[in-house]
Amino acid sequence: MSDQITFSFGKNWKNYSKTISDKSIEYAREDIKKWLGKDDFTNKRVLDIGSGSGIHSLIFFQKKAEEIISFDYDTYSVEATKDKWENCGSPENWQVMQGSILDDAFISSLGKFNIVYAWGVLHHTGAMWQAIENALSLVDKDGLFFVSIYTKGDLYPQHLAVKQKYNQASPLGKKMMEWRCILGTMKHQVKQGKNPLAWNQTKERGMNVYYDIIDWLGGLPYEVASPQEMAEFCQKFGFELIKIKEANQGGCSQYLFLETKCDE
Repeated sequence: MSDQITFSFGKNWKNYSKTISDKSIEYAREDIKKWLGKDDFTNKRVLDIGSGSGIHSLIFFQKKAEEIISFDYDTYSVEATKDKWENCGSPENWQVMQGSILDDAFISSLGKFNIVYAWGVLHHTGAMWQAIENALSLVDKDGLFFVSIYTKGDLYPQHLAVKQKYNQASPLGKKMMEWRCILGTMKHQVKQGKNPLAWNQTKERGMNVYYDIIDWLGGLPYEVASPQEMAEFCQKFGFELIKIKEANQGGCSQYLFLETKCDE
C-alpha cells in the first residue's frame, strides 16, 4: 500500500470546531490545568504547535498568557484557530500563523517559549524525531514541553495499513470504515454497562469521539515511539520527564518534560 494522503487534519478540526461546546472547552481547560499544574499563565510565553481547532490556544489566552503563538501546516486548521482569535477580538498578544515545525527558517524566527504545546501532531509530520528536536529547541530555560505521541507496539504495521486503506477508499468506503469504528465503540459501551447511544462523548482534550475516530483513521504520515525512546531522546537535549500518561499502542501517550540544561 502507498502512503497517499486524501485526508485533511485541518478540515476535520474545522468541522469539529463548529460543534465545540462550553463542556468541550471546560474539559480541555481542566486537562491543561491538571498537566501544567496551574490555571494562570501570566508572564508566560506559549507556543501551540499544530493548533488544530484552536481550542487550546484559546484556553491559554483566557488564562492570561502574556503571548501566544499558534501555528499549523494545514490551512483549514489555521482558519479554525483564526476563528477563535477573531471571536476574542483579534488580540495583539495572540498570533496565528501557517508554518511547519520542519521549516528551520520559520522556527528560528519564533524565539523561545515558557510552554511549548504539541498535542498529537509531531508523529504526523513524516519526520517525527526531527520535529521533536525542533520543538525542543523552542523551549526556554526551565520551560515545559507538553507533547503526545502515538505509542509503539507490534500492531503498528496493522494500524498503518488501516490508515492507508482509509486514505485510498472512496467517500462511501471511508464512511463504512468510520461506522465500523463507531459500532465497535458502541459495543464497548454495552460491555461496560453504559448506554451505547451515548458513545460520542467529549474527551479530555476537547475533541469528541466521532471526530477523534476520523482523525485516527485518516492520520498519515504515522509514526510511533515508546515511552523509553521518548524519555531517552529528550534527555539527550537536556529535558527531564516529569509526568507521563501511557496509552496502549495505537493511542497517544502524553508527556511533560522540563528543560534542565545548565547555562552555557
